[in-house]
Amino acid sequence: MRIRPVLLVFAVVAALSAATPAYAEPVEVEATVSPNEVQPGDTFTITETVHNIHSFSILNPTIRVLSTPTPLTEYAEMVSCTGPMVASCATLDGPSGPIGYQAILAEAMSGFESQTATFTLRVKPGAVDAVHTLQAQLFGRNYGIFPVDFATLTVFNQADVAVGITATPKQSLLVPKIDVTVRVTNKGPGKLRSAEVRGGLTRGLAANAGTNCTGGSVPVCTFGELAPGASATGTFSVPIGLLYIGLPYQFSATRTASSPNDPNSANDSATTTCRVLTPLLVSCG
Repeated sequence: MRIRPVLLVFAVVAALSAATPAYAEPVEVEATVSPNEVQPGDTFTITETVHNIHSFSILNPTIRVLSTPTPLTEYAEMVSCTGPMVASCATLDGPSGPIGYQAILAEAMSGFESQTATFTLRVKPGAVDAVHTLQAQLFGRNYGIFPVDFATLTVFNQADVAVGITATPKQSLLVPKIDVTVRVTNKGPGKLRSAEVRGGLTRGLAANAGTNCTGGSVPVCTFGELAPGASATGTFSVPIGLLYIGLPYQFSATRTASSPNDPNSANDSATTTCRVLTPLLVSCG
C-alpha cells in the first residue's frame, strides 16, 4: 500500500515535534524567603540570585526586592544586605516614594555571570494582618527586567487568647484547700508573645501563689510565648476557712493584657464554683 505524500509529511512533522523538548525561557532571577509567616518585630531573610543571560555586560547592576500590592517599605525595614559583590545597600524609590530595597553591586556583571545578595528585614511595629507577594528584580543602567513574583509573606498581628479555669479540692484535716488552674490557649492566627490573666475570688478569700501566678485577693497569672494551638497553665490555691463552710467558693479568670492584639473577646474569661459543705466534703464544677 502506498502512503500519500501529504500523510507522510504530517507523520514526519509529528515525529520531530515529539522528539524536540519544549523551549524554556532562561531564568534571570531566583529568590527564596525564610520564614514566610511573621509578626511585627520578627526578622525574615530573602536570598536572591540574578543571572546575566546575555553576552554583554550589565552596567551599574542592582539586585532588588519589592512586594505587591503593598510596597515592601510600608511594613518592613532593611536590617542589612550582604553578598560577595555587594558594595552597599539602599532604599529603592518609586514615583511617589520608597517601594523596596536594593543591593548595589561593586562592578558590572559580565556576560553569563551570576550574583547573589541576602537581605535581612524586620517587620515594622503596627504592621497589619496581610498576605504580601514578594518580588525580585535585576536592574542596571543598560538593562533590566520587570519584577518577578517568587513567594508570599504572611504578616500576623493577632493572637486569640482563650481562657479557662478549673478547681480541684484537696481534702486534708490539717490544711484543706482548693487548687485552681488557669489555662490559656493561643487560638492564633499569630504567635502569642505574652498574656496576663487576673483571678477573681469570693470576697474575703485570699490565694496562695503557685506556678506562674501570684497570691492575694486578686491573683495575677502571667504567660510567655505560645505558638498557635499551644496552651500553658498557671496555678494558685485557696485555703478552706471555717467561716466559709456552706458558702460557694467562686473563682474567675479574665485576660487583662496580651500581645499581639486579641481579636476575640468572647473567650477572654471563665468562671467556676466550688461548694464547701465541710473541710472534707467539697464539690467543684
